[in-house]
Amino acid sequence: MLPSKVKDWMVAGLWEDMDQAIYSVNKLKLLNGAYWFWLMSDYDQNNPRMLQVLISRGAFDYKLNDKHFTNNQSSDEKFTCYCGIWEYRDGKVSDLVHDSCDCIVTPGQFLCVTESGYEISITNSFPTYDMIVKNRNSVVTKFRSVSSKFKGGYIQNPLVSYPSGIAYSEDFDAYARNSRGFQYFVASKMSDLFATCGGELFGRDFQGSFWLERSLGFGSTLPWKIVMVNFSDKSRLWYRYFPSKILNYGSPLEFIFDDMVTKKRYHFSEMKFGYTGSNHGPTMKFGPDVDTIHLSASGDQGEKIHLTAKILDRHLYRYDVARIKFNYNQLVLEVEDIEAVVDGTDLMQYKEQTLSYGEDAYFSLQDGVD
Repeated sequence: MLPSKVKDWMVAGLWEDMDQAIYSVNKLKLLNGAYWFWLMSDYDQNNPRMLQVLISRGAFDYKLNDKHFTNNQSSDEKFTCYCGIWEYRDGKVSDLVHDSCDCIVTPGQFLCVTESGYEISITNSFPTYDMIVKNRNSVVTKFRSVSSKFKGGYIQNPLVSYPSGIAYSEDFDAYARNSRGFQYFVASKMSDLFATCGGELFGRDFQGSFWLERSLGFGSTLPWKIVMVNFSDKSRLWYRYFPSKILNYGSPLEFIFDDMVTKKRYHFSEMKFGYTGSNHGPTMKFGPDVDTIHLSASGDQGEKIHLTAKILDRHLYRYDVARIKFNYNQLVLEVEDIEAVVDGTDLMQYKEQTLSYGEDAYFSLQDGVD
């Protein structure tokens, strides 16, 4: 392991709060990139919609989905990088924006303008952020993150060995996280907010779940798997797995369920994850012939959970750096079956699953899977 002084030079200490994370630009350090990420997922199952925004400034210039992008930080407030927006509606995933953009970040204002004329902005303060996407003078979509006020400070996440603090809102309907990780030459820090949002999407009123993440560090290109399930009562299930035993910050699997009825967070262990397809048996490997995700786990206090989710559609971001490809697959999910039992109580009673989300990211020496 590297000395602590070297680690602190590669990745500075934790952000003090979410506002500091969102409204700051760190000078590029060794092996470090940075990104801002939003995800909105619909509570309406009749015609579900999803929107994702990704602003990604890498440590190196790269090719992304066969288009070259230059990463440049010209000052403490300005940088140039990739901006992408993908949307899910009418049963399909498609790119709305896949451009280079110029960004400026000052206290209380985050703004990126793409080469095709789109504007992507974040304003206001934690936890009530305003997010707008404009196409020149026309508003494409606008949101506001909403939740009850947050109380108290951060508490340490018991599942991980690296610093990771979590804070909850008064009604348990949102939480924020602040974490830092380092193992070998891989370093990162992250701040994110899980809440609800309301606004307008594709010309219609919208209410759904909201995920805003800010990350700094080479760890943003680690292999991982994620499943996030949303419920109409604002409960949420979150599964995260780093398959690499070397590049995982010493973190175990993370499988949590925040229940809005009991106002409790349940932790699960002894987890199993896999894919299946119409012509494919159980596998951990993501590919074009898999269409279903299977999750199961148990907890230390007798908690049990099982989930089966269909992959409705997928979107691939394929980064090309020095002939090595990083394949970042984003998945739109529909939960077909879910069971969660704690002390004989069915936590899924009266719950409705809404449009949910998954990720599968991995390295390859050849083309990734669409």
